[in-house]
Amino acid sequence: MSITHQLQVERLYRYTVPPGLETPISIATLPDARCRVRTEQDDGPYLVAYSGPDGILEFSVRPLGESSETARLFIDAATDGDGMQHVVDLRATTQPTEKMPPPPARGRTSHVREGRTIPPLGLDDCLGLSDEELFTRGYPPRPSPDLAPAAFVAWCRFVSAPFTFVEPHLVPRPDVTRTHRSLDGRDRNIEPRSLQESANWSGFQLMGDPGTYDYVYGNWNVPGGGAGPYNPYTHSAFWIGLDGTGTVDLIQAGTESDGIVDPTQEVPVCTSVYFAWTCFLPQQWAAQQIANFPVRIGDAIQRSVMVAADENSGPVMNGGFGLFSLANQTTGQYTRVMTARGSTAVSGSQTAWIMERPTIQGGHSDLATYGTATMKYPLAETANPVNWVGYLDANNDQIMMVDADGITLSTVTAVDGDTMQFTWHRYN
Repeated sequence: MSITHQLQVERLYRYTVPPGLETPISIATLPDARCRVRTEQDDGPYLVAYSGPDGILEFSVRPLGESSETARLFIDAATDGDGMQHVVDLRATTQPTEKMPPPPARGRTSHVREGRTIPPLGLDDCLGLSDEELFTRGYPPRPSPDLAPAAFVAWCRFVSAPFTFVEPHLVPRPDVTRTHRSLDGRDRNIEPRSLQESANWSGFQLMGDPGTYDYVYGNWNVPGGGAGPYNPYTHSAFWIGLDGTGTVDLIQAGTESDGIVDPTQEVPVCTSVYFAWTCFLPQQWAAQQIANFPVRIGDAIQRSVMVAADENSGPVMNGGFGLFSLANQTTGQYTRVMTARGSTAVSGSQTAWIMERPTIQGGHSDLATYGTATMKYPLAETANPVNWVGYLDANNDQIMMVDADGITLSTVTAVDGDTMQFTWHRYN
């Protein structure tokens, strides 16, 4: 599929957006289209995004200053057999005009996609239904009410209201590849530090023997994806997973926050895209975007990753599938993805809660300016005996992200047993 052929200009959008604030914008384009969101410079920075089956594409803009001049974005959308171009003119001020109004107001659930409505559960069912019955009926995996009470309460808040189950539509993202934890800090002539170093990860990782862990859980709000005039391409991935340090396998799922800025604009505008994804290494080096499950900055996410025998089973260490569950508490949507394990031997020796700068065109990307981000209820299940442990309750690595010169890019700190906080320091 190519997006370089001549595209038909379909529609011109003209909006006034407030400087310094992130404003979501959606446009109607081709269904299931690969879209290049770019600035007026054809060879300038761009983002790759996908419209859903309904043809709605979402992105956000944040002017870095105020100006009466117009900044212009192009959206080049293409499918295997069709192409379309959209133009978005932006005026960065707090004073909209009749010709350049603010973007249409949208509620927090306006990006909900169609799916099957799942009825709410009462407290008796939250406690009494078996794990298998919950799976069969379409509910997310249930944290243990006895061993993980805070996570169980968060789960109850989601399932105690009706929500929409969305059958996942996966799109490979070969432009955004996942890699194991880099141990670059051990390859350089530097003095040892109290924290573990990595060129691509920051976060906490529980370290154990093979066969220790078969399930990992975490909640978060989708972080921002900012770029700057001197760092026009940025990416970040916030995720949970199994293994990844010195292992063949890495089973992971999270949200991506990417941003671009064109420094040639009179008033640069940061444009950002957000998406949910899964990945199972080594058979999937590319992220698998869930194209019909949109997420926005700030959405409240509940995720779990496990090895399972099938979609209706609980964790099984030698199961044939990676099972990824994703609930968006903000929109009331839920989906699950199953990826065949094939011949991959799952170590089960580690669990991880990570902020990553992905691999783009063979190298580490600049890290998007996420500010601070919080991971809640970072929990793991041990396989034998079955038990729930927190990220501070077993042998762990506290990982800081550094560049090639050892300069800190991203750090994580323990707030308490239920919370860790990530802090952005530099792009690269």
